[in-house]
Amino acid sequence: MASKQKRILFIDLGASMGGVESYLIGLAGMLDGHADLFAVCILPELAEVLRRAGVRVSMVPAFKGIFKPLRFVVGLAVILFVLLLRRIDVIQVNGLLESLYLLPARMLGREAVYTRHGPFEDDLYSWFRSPHKYFPRLASKTFVRFATHTVCVSETVGRAVRRILPAEKMTVIPNWVSKIPDTPKEWNQAHEGWEILYVGRLERYKGVQFVIDALRGVPEAKLTVVGDGTYRKELESMAEGVNVEFAGFRKDTEVFYRRADVFVMPSMGPEGLPMVSLEAMGHGLPCIFSDLEVHEEITEDGYAAMLFESGRAKDLAAQLNRLFGDRSLAAEYGRRARELVLRKYHPAAARRAYWKVFGVAGEALAARSRGSENLNYEM
Repeated sequence: MASKQKRILFIDLGASMGGVESYLIGLAGMLDGHADLFAVCILPELAEVLRRAGVRVSMVPAFKGIFKPLRFVVGLAVILFVLLLRRIDVIQVNGLLESLYLLPARMLGREAVYTRHGPFEDDLYSWFRSPHKYFPRLASKTFVRFATHTVCVSETVGRAVRRILPAEKMTVIPNWVSKIPDTPKEWNQAHEGWEILYVGRLERYKGVQFVIDALRGVPEAKLTVVGDGTYRKELESMAEGVNVEFAGFRKDTEVFYRRADVFVMPSMGPEGLPMVSLEAMGHGLPCIFSDLEVHEEITEDGYAAMLFESGRAKDLAAQLNRLFGDRSLAAEYGRRARELVLRKYHPAAARRAYWKVFGVAGEALAARSRGSENLNYEM
């Protein structure tokens, strides 16, 4: 008689599609066929993709503004209902305030896996000047102790978590590229002009303003910005007189990766491990990243991508001009980037690690999840 599969509940109350949501979609693909999957979320876009993967989804209203705290109150009620009705064995939690759900889950005798997508950052904010940023981070840092196991998406995040948790309660499982193209970027030596690509949320800390500033001295280049966010209007104003296309949020970013010549991730951080950075590397694009600790980690200290000093548009412009002046160098960086992703960030290694964390079907064949892990919903 076959053993009963574990029932796993994903929890994500984020209000916009981003790296966490792409992570959940990939994780659902890895666990498909090895566990019964459920989810509680607020985003219709995320719910749609998860349902296509066979995940049973319950929705929470997207309270906004001064009513945002209600999102987490109603979320708790929905989670407890699903937990008891569906006889959930394990909850998987993402986000800051979502960490509050670890305690009731443990009190009800359930396992709780908490994925940390970035450092805690509580030391960056003051409790009296920025309470809306400080207290959610403090809550995350406090309630992580109630998790059965904590997964860190990069070694950079792992170093922060090790200060709080013992080694046996945490694991570093680097983010992975769910869909790696069969063929890398093709280089046309006769190609004129350069297309620079940024994919991600449009928030001030993401640093797109530095790319726009850098392009003022690089007239032969065009920047395509894929994504949306609260900083978009300011960026559009800054881009007057510069060759910039704001493409908005797109479900499928493949065409943009194929069209681009260079990928730039200018984030000022903190970052856990930007999924789009790995995706661009997997496409064989030459990449230029800000010199955050996590970017040093995933490029092996600049071997697989160029690094520039975070927040310095002049340094970024210098690196762009260096690539523009040497196409063979650009092609070499693209080759190194793809090779590194295939070696270290292929989904096979992450799949086995997550099976172990969740305690599911360790003896099962990888072929059972081959089809669904390629679900693609990029940000």
